Amino acid sequence: MRIEQLVASPCSCPKTGLEQCLKDFSAIGYRKFELFTEWAESRVDIDSPVAQYLELGRKYGMQFTSMHLPAIAEDLDAGVGRAIKAAKFAGQLGVKAVIYKAKTRELYISGAKKFLDGIEGAGVTAVLQNHKGTPITTIDDYRAVIEGINDKRMKTLLEVGMFHSVGVKWKEGYDLLKGSIALVHIKDQIGEERVPFGEGEVDFKGLFAQLEADKYPGELVVEMEVCRDDYAKTIKLLEDARKLCEKIIKEMK
Repeated sequence: MRIEQLVASPCSCPKTGLEQCLKDFSAIGYRKFELFTEWAESRVDIDSPVAQYLELGRKYGMQFTSMHLPAIAEDLDAGVGRAIKAAKFAGQLGVKAVIYKAKTRELYISGAKKFLDGIEGAGVTAVLQNHKGTPITTIDDYRAVIEGINDKRMKTLLEVGMFHSVGVKWKEGYDLLKGSIALVHIKDQIGEERVPFGEGEVDFKGLFAQLEADKYPGELVVEMEVCRDDYAKTIKLLEDARKLCEKIIKEMK
C-alpha cells in the first residue's frame, strides 16, 4: 500500500462546488479526487470542454482518478449512450475507474455489453458499486448482477461503508469480489452511523493488510459523511482521516 493511493471524495460535502473542494482538499494534503456527474454540487458537465477541468486540477495540484457515471434509467439506449460519453470524457481527464450505474438490476445487465463495447480504447476501467438502497445493496444483489453481466471487462468497487450498513463486513465483500476489485471506497461506521475514522467498527488495519498482501494497485477513496452541513468540521475530519490512513500504511512497512 502507498500513501499516493488515497483519494478524497466530494460526497463528503455535496453542497460545495468543484473549485472550492479542490482548493480545500489540496490544502489538507490530498492529491487525488473522485468526480461526480450527478447529485453533488461539484459535479462535472460532460457537455463542457475537458480543458476547463484539467486546468482546475493543475491549479490545485489534483489528479482526477475515478468518476461516477450518469445512471441508466428507463430509456436504455439513451442511458447507455450518455454513460459511454461520460466514460470517454473521464478518460480525457485522466480518470482510471468509472462507476457504472443503473436504476434497476435489469438495466445494469442489459446495458452492460453495449456500454463495455462502447468504452473500448477510452483508457478507463468500468466498475460496479454496491450502495444501500440501489439495485446492488446486498451480497446477493452484487453476485446476481455480476453473474448476469458475465463479462470479465466489468470490474468491481469494494464499497466498505455501504456493505457495513447492511451488516456485511469488508472481508465478506472482499472475498466475493476478489480478483475483480479496481476501486475501494472507505469510511468508518458504527452500524449505519457514520463516525470519524478510527472511532468506528471498520477494521482498516485488516483491510489495508489484505490489500497489501494481494498487491492491490488501485485507489482508496476516503469518504467523510459525519457532518455534511458543517463544512469546516468535515474538512478537518477529512484531514484526520488521511493522517490515520497514512499512519496505518507507514506502520505496515
